[in-house]
Amino acid sequence: MRTVTARPYSITSLPRGPYALLGDGLYFKFKRREWVMYLMAVKPIRGKKAYFLDPVLLEGRECYERWVQASAFILPEVKRRICAFVSDGFRGSQFLSEQNNWLHQRCHFHLLANLVRGKSKRRYRARSSRLRDKLLEATRTILNSRRTLSLSLARRTIRRLVGRPTCPPYIRKQALEFLEREQDFRTYLRYPKLNLPTTTNAIESTGQMMRKATRTAKTPQSLRLRATAFLRLKKFVVCNGHIHQQD
Repeated sequence: MRTVTARPYSITSLPRGPYALLGDGLYFKFKRREWVMYLMAVKPIRGKKAYFLDPVLLEGRECYERWVQASAFILPEVKRRICAFVSDGFRGSQFLSEQNNWLHQRCHFHLLANLVRGKSKRRYRARSSRLRDKLLEATRTILNSRRTLSLSLARRTIRRLVGRPTCPPYIRKQALEFLEREQDFRTYLRYPKLNLPTTTNAIESTGQMMRKATRTAKTPQSLRLRATAFLRLKKFVVCNGHIHQQD
């Protein structure tokens, strides 16, 4: 492991850019203190693989300021080739993108998962199941459609549904935030040549594998070394960009 991590990160194996940067934060705890492992990978716009950068481990909760710290570890020759950031929409993700002059694509999966939150619970099943299904259908239309009329009808449907008393407050908040920031979810449609992924699932699944591989780490230093070795040996993850089909 020390042999793998002793040498500096090399960019010679990276394909040429421009890149989309995929990012995700993975929580850990040592001696009752919270730490976050910032996972980052760059995906060339012409490829189907996202290549891992060295992870950054910082104490404290995931936030904009610590993402600024984490992104500062990206080698300059790599960072200047990044044109877009794909994130789960953590607080400050849009500002981070603006500060770096990156386009921002938010994860569709996280949005839809938040909208179905609590769907299996009995108190929601009777009162709001139909409403939630209609809300999901309208949301998917906005995520995927280019048709002006379809988009207008979908927005109107969402506003009508969230105004109903049977709409759970948490879902209302998520839906209204989505309408306010919907363009962040449609970046892949506005820039189809960038071949942007619409989810962070690829890097998140790798994060879960990495968590299992480092589960015996007893200190932050040990975790960082093991995580770095794991990602350097893994090198990349398959990450298909979204191929849009005309609706």
